Amino acid sequence: MNAEIGVTPSQEPHDHWLDKPVFGWWQALTIEKLLIVLILAITLLTRFYDLGARTMSHDEVNHVVPSYTLETYVYDPVTHGPFQFHAIAFSYFLFGDSDFSARVPAAVFGVAVVAFTLFAWKRYLGRAGALITAFLFMISPYILFYSRYARNEIFIVFWGLVMLWLFLRYLESGEKQFLLWLTLIIAMHYADKATSYIFTAEALIFLAVLFVLEALHKPWSESRTRSNFLISLLVMLLAVLGLGGFYLLSADGLAGISMPALLALGVMLLVGLVLTLLNLIRGLGWDQIRLMRSFDLVVLQLLLVLPLLTALPVRLLGFDPLDYSQAGIIRSVVVFVVLSAISVVLGLMWNRKVWLKSLAIFWSIFIIFYTTFFMHGEGFFKGLVAALGYWMSQQAVNRGTQPLYYYALVQVPVYEYLPALGSLLTLILAATRHLFTNQPGAPFEPALPLTIPAEGELPPDAAPASLNLTDAEESSPSNVPIPLLPPEEPEAAPVKRPLFTDPPEDTTPARSIPTVALLLYWSVMSLITFSIAGERMPWLTTHITMPMILATGWGLGYLVEKLNWEEVRQKKGWQVIVLLIIFIFAFSNLIGSLLGVTPPFQGQELAQLQATSNFLLAFVGSAGSLVGLIILLRGWHTKTFAKTMLLTFFAILSVLTFRTAYRAAYINYDNAKEFLVYAHSTRDMKDVLEQIETISKRLYGDKSIKVAYDNDSLYPFWWYLRDYPNRVWYADNITKDLRDCPVILVGSANFAKIEPLVRDDYLMYEYKRMWWPTEFYRNQTLSTIWTDLTNPAMRSALWQIWFNRDYTEYAAVTGNTSLTLATWSPSDLLRMYIRKDVAAQIWEYGITPQPEEPKIDPYASNTISLDPVKVISVAGQSTFSAPRGIAVAPDGSLFVADSRNYRIVHLDPTGLYLNSWGSYANVLEGPAPEGTFNEPWGVAVAPDGLVYVADTWNHRIQVFTPEGTFVRMWSEWQVQGVIDSFWGPRGIAVDAQGHVLVTDTGKQRVVVFDSQGNYLTQFGERGLAEGQLDEPVGIAVDTAGKVYVADTWNNRVQVFAPNADFTVYTSVLAWEVDAWTSDSLDNKPFIALSPDGEVYITDPDLGRVIRFDSEGNFLQLWGGYENTYLMGIISGIAIGQDGTVWVSDALNNTLLVFEPPAVP
Repeated sequence: MNAEIGVTPSQEPHDHWLDKPVFGWWQALTIEKLLIVLILAITLLTRFYDLGARTMSHDEVNHVVPSYTLETYVYDPVTHGPFQFHAIAFSYFLFGDSDFSARVPAAVFGVAVVAFTLFAWKRYLGRAGALITAFLFMISPYILFYSRYARNEIFIVFWGLVMLWLFLRYLESGEKQFLLWLTLIIAMHYADKATSYIFTAEALIFLAVLFVLEALHKPWSESRTRSNFLISLLVMLLAVLGLGGFYLLSADGLAGISMPALLALGVMLLVGLVLTLLNLIRGLGWDQIRLMRSFDLVVLQLLLVLPLLTALPVRLLGFDPLDYSQAGIIRSVVVFVVLSAISVVLGLMWNRKVWLKSLAIFWSIFIIFYTTFFMHGEGFFKGLVAALGYWMSQQAVNRGTQPLYYYALVQVPVYEYLPALGSLLTLILAATRHLFTNQPGAPFEPALPLTIPAEGELPPDAAPASLNLTDAEESSPSNVPIPLLPPEEPEAAPVKRPLFTDPPEDTTPARSIPTVALLLYWSVMSLITFSIAGERMPWLTTHITMPMILATGWGLGYLVEKLNWEEVRQKKGWQVIVLLIIFIFAFSNLIGSLLGVTPPFQGQELAQLQATSNFLLAFVGSAGSLVGLIILLRGWHTKTFAKTMLLTFFAILSVLTFRTAYRAAYINYDNAKEFLVYAHSTRDMKDVLEQIETISKRLYGDKSIKVAYDNDSLYPFWWYLRDYPNRVWYADNITKDLRDCPVILVGSANFAKIEPLVRDDYLMYEYKRMWWPTEFYRNQTLSTIWTDLTNPAMRSALWQIWFNRDYTEYAAVTGNTSLTLATWSPSDLLRMYIRKDVAAQIWEYGITPQPEEPKIDPYASNTISLDPVKVISVAGQSTFSAPRGIAVAPDGSLFVADSRNYRIVHLDPTGLYLNSWGSYANVLEGPAPEGTFNEPWGVAVAPDGLVYVADTWNHRIQVFTPEGTFVRMWSEWQVQGVIDSFWGPRGIAVDAQGHVLVTDTGKQRVVVFDSQGNYLTQFGERGLAEGQLDEPVGIAVDTAGKVYVADTWNNRVQVFAPNADFTVYTSVLAWEVDAWTSDSLDNKPFIALSPDGEVYITDPDLGRVIRFDSEGNFLQLWGGYENTYLMGIISGIAIGQDGTVWVSDALNNTLLVFEPPAVP
């Protein structure tokens, strides 16, 4: 029998249930058409309903603002590719600029994802499978949320969806038009975001493997050539694995490989590649290779992208691809020209006609978007090198610092559990029924045998599952008979063609399509790739979700098509389904009762009796429904019931998924309870905007009010104040000019800085500006997970978070008080200051503000302007980066904690560089050996000259000689047999007896050790009372052993005196300071004592030094906004042996030396 291969799904019988009319009087309206209309209508509604309600988030602002002024937009890799900016700008052109119109492109593409699935993917998922897949895209929490979010993610989902379809379509048909469409999609992806490089790599791996497998099944000219091909392929693979291993295991990526090793692996890779190609061409012939469709797909993508890999060889040659100097540009251009020439020549050898058309399509799109329609030529050059160059530079940054299991154990289980389980179902179905590849046009039938078997025998490669249709439920009308190919004709002798001629056209339908293999591979590879990539952020889950939904649609479509619905109907299947639902819910409640906080049969108290009654009701429901199922299932085939049960289970999951998506998109969209978004603006910001607009219109009749905003409030007010012509962005530069602004917006980093400016002339209103999801899932191990899961209270708390996003129980179990919306942490605050004279003009309801007593500056009596006599910014070969603590050694030299260079710097008494030591390591990321640091803040020198360092974020103390030789370190100790440890130690001091005193800032205490690191005692606990501390940082010890502590958040200096044996420290003195009002991360003051007992403190946020006598009486102040020399964030302070005052400026990355005048 000659059967045509690759026919459309119209092979299915015409009485398919989807072809049945919904109404007898309207034959044209079939079930399939009705479902398509309903899915599209609901998709449109869910994507566009209330689209502008949510406040613009941090990441959205970076896209919607440049789109507003597209004529000035120049491509910047930080904000990804240019396509989205053009799409949003076009939306502004059509609908005006608003929150709604900024999100219209995302919503349109969200609809396009569903529509394309409905009309294109039915060929590879089946008709029912395509409907199910479109439905899953419609209700997916991630796909829905990011269809309403101004980021690139939903565009990428669409490009990926179409790309996978084009792969399958070309592999099936061989029609060259699909290569041109694929070029278009690839070009759009590269114009959109650097995830294109990841997608290309994933595609090349799969298609290369497919090509190799196909090549190995071809007849080779010599078996020896085939063996040599495999050996050279193995060599190349080992080289790739070596490079990949270095990249993954080295903190510096490829830059961490020694040059000899890099050259060896590079030569190995090159030799393996050349030998592989030579053996391949020799064994199969160039024309035969060019007839293989997987080869076409590999070559097309590889050669299109090759010039865009310019940044990679530039980096491997030891240069910075982001260097835009003349030399850097010339270097990158030379590499680009070489790669382009290689690409063009190889493309012409492959297929001249297709290649030239593809080049025209790809580079036309690339140039148009990257130059913003030819307005900014520099965008083209940046597009060539910056996308990949920036992505490589960010791998070490690890933005978000999320754990490796972030997607697999957090995002997917919380939101995309249905497609995850569905993909597992598809894997099992494909493995047991040999359906990783399928017949063209018949997604649920195994790949066709190569030849017609002899009469009465099965083809040798026909798996039993492909013909085992004896069960009633497997022989449904939807099955497609397996057409067999006629015997292959003997191959004609190959015709040699000139090198640059096009191969013959071959549109013979393929024998097999790797549909399930591709979808499952893409799901797993996406999960792995995005898990190990440098940036692990929630929105990237969309790219893992897309292939999982496609795979799930195939699996559920298989069950629907293979289920014998007639048998289900005749045997009371709907009653079985109802009982199944009852049983699943009842049994789930039964298990929940047993594993709950209060198990049944525990006592007679009300809660215990209620738990028992719940258990008994669940038991009765489970038992009753189970008995009913046993009765109804008599005579059912096992497979029929299994399929029915699976479909019922996934139907329940779809309801839960819809609920999850609805709550994320329409209920919790403006708060931090959800995990699927990161930096999240609050609804308060729209309230602030409404108040600013009201004030402006009442005062001026329009939006011409002068409103100022800083760096923090730039997000989201960079967007929301776009049409306020007199807006003022003052960054962090607070000057008296701001007093001309009736409204000032201030982020928390500048709270303390703004106070001296606004004083009593402004009314202040405080809001939450931004919040982030809680990250309690960090630092988990198998042990901690098991501990949590075996704790009934924790199990219940985690269930409430998963099911309801209710953190009440978790807060109670962990003692965390920052999990209500009012107290949420992590979050950031914003203050709006309204000038009182303006407020008086617009006050409503007859209420007037209460007069406030004018503030008196307690330091006005002796505030002086003092300039540094010396400014030091360079130490050795590096400039300082956020220098913190400073200590003076007995010989007069100084040691500085250069925190963000992760080193200790040693200077002579005049500030000349002597030596330094240290490098970066983080104990949370892996081993942190001796001599490595993670932002050291404190440094002290003992009487014997040893240098003690508070390695703050490695939570330990390290000891060195003045030359930097490691001596010892400690991070844990025992107190009455219990292990104790530091949390963020910052200040450190050593007394005359060699005792080491450490401010354990995170635990609100001071811990005392001997010189060897043995624990002696501790004092302080969190609180306001005498002897209690709140965020202690700076610490100093006088000659009598009294300890001076900067009690930061209590706004005071406390003095503690030890007893005779230094085991008890008692608070003997305290005085308040008018400073340290901010709780910012940089507002961590240090303290120093002069030889005559005077106390110097730093006021970091206001850039001031305040001087007291030993009893706390004010002596002198310099710095702040009145000073002629403006200091930034000053941290460390020390008194030199000559009486000079050394101060570290962490904002300006300098050391400052002052010679304060004597106090009158």
